[in-house]
Amino acid sequence: MTTKFFVPRADRRLGERYELVECLGDGSYGWVWRAQRLSDGAIVAVKIPKAQGKRNEELAEGSPLVGQASHPCVVDVYWMGRVPPEREWYAIEMEYFPSITLAQLLDKGEEGFVASYDKLLGVFEQVLEGCAHLHRVGMSHGDIKPQNILVSAERVKLTDFGSSVLPEDMYARTRENGGTILYSAPEIVGATLSTRDNSSRFLSDIYSLGVLLYHLVTARLPHDTLSQVARHVPFPRAREVNSSVSQPLDDYVDRCLKLVPEERWPSVDAMLDAFRTVRRAQLQFTPTRTLAVARALHEDWSTQAVRLVERGEYRDAELVARAEFESTRDAQAFLLMVQASYREGRYFDCIRDLEARPDVVDAQSPTGAELRRLALSAYLEVRQVDRARTFVARCLAETPDAPDLLLKHASILALDARYEDAAEQLMALHRRLPGKPAILRRLVAVFEQTRDTGKAAAFLRAYQKAVPDDPWAASKAEYFRALGLA
Repeated sequence: MTTKFFVPRADRRLGERYELVECLGDGSYGWVWRAQRLSDGAIVAVKIPKAQGKRNEELAEGSPLVGQASHPCVVDVYWMGRVPPEREWYAIEMEYFPSITLAQLLDKGEEGFVASYDKLLGVFEQVLEGCAHLHRVGMSHGDIKPQNILVSAERVKLTDFGSSVLPEDMYARTRENGGTILYSAPEIVGATLSTRDNSSRFLSDIYSLGVLLYHLVTARLPHDTLSQVARHVPFPRAREVNSSVSQPLDDYVDRCLKLVPEERWPSVDAMLDAFRTVRRAQLQFTPTRTLAVARALHEDWSTQAVRLVERGEYRDAELVARAEFESTRDAQAFLLMVQASYREGRYFDCIRDLEARPDVVDAQSPTGAELRRLALSAYLEVRQVDRARTFVARCLAETPDAPDLLLKHASILALDARYEDAAEQLMALHRRLPGKPAILRRLVAVFEQTRDTGKAAAFLRAYQKAVPDDPWAASKAEYFRALGLA
């Protein structure tokens, strides 16, 4: 999705609704402004997503809260939609809550956060109350972590409902980042938002609450890589890390972090009822937290392999993951192994390993689904169209509306010389996701094949606006100018 940059007008007005006062943040996924509502002069926070080309329902965030009674532990959402009269910009109007995030407080250590159980557990209880309110109105949070918890004096509020945020951005949304995935439940790691039903979302919130509480009382997280989360690698209990944690609090955290969702607390309301007793027991045990001794996290194979990938050392990462897979038959190790060879451009090596282990590729799991998508990409890279056709059908059967899969399907149609069908599918994608460079580039190519050079030139101009410095586009534009289509 092409970023559509927002520049305030000279009069600082946003349509007929707001006067923009101060930009609170410019994150990767949106801008947030402190604004004055023109109708009544109230100060609010206005979030303007950058992916303005998406459908309104895709940009909506926290819509079940609109019209609901306020809750002291949840940031209010007042309104969302296209701002009149132009209706050019989609905006989300929220409560303005001057604060900093819990993550910022924790990063400051003792300078920013008094290390007492009374304070820590008081914060957590308010988070529980906010999450319970969300569940009562029928929505999960989906991304509970310190970056999404706002703190001002003694008041704590949850924000950014059902999405992920960058650590430095209070309101900006993104699907995934390292911090988010380490708070996620094992059963949803790798799953798309569209494949998560409400019941699993509620139980995954409970797991995330357990990770948050573990973090608060131990100063560390249970896991430090996605692979460890997905495999639910054993980790020390909170009381093993910090001896000042009482047994009731340790048992409470442990129940949140059960691998099997049904073995966790049945609801956040049940957690709240039990927590008040646990909190009293902890304060009687010791009112002040003994800080956990800082120590290096255990570096298992996945930590090492991920670090090697980040450094571009793909062959070494592959060797580490391959050794783990050969030893344990861990599907996550197999995924990382073939990802490493694919990212280095060794597509035939990647395909060889995928074809050698159909049992892993065919597994009905998030890892299996990711492997099937990787196989599709690898077959396309080497133009093995028959195999790519098979895998795109399988992947679309699992997620029929996924834009990346539909784009690959259009590429296969073009490779089969079915240009009209490819053009039809690409145009449908373009209407759904206007301005996306990958779609525009393929539209140029497919309309060249159908001899519709007028449309090809038009989509090339749109592509150049989105990607102005692409040498391919410059060369293609020169060709069209020679044809008199500039």
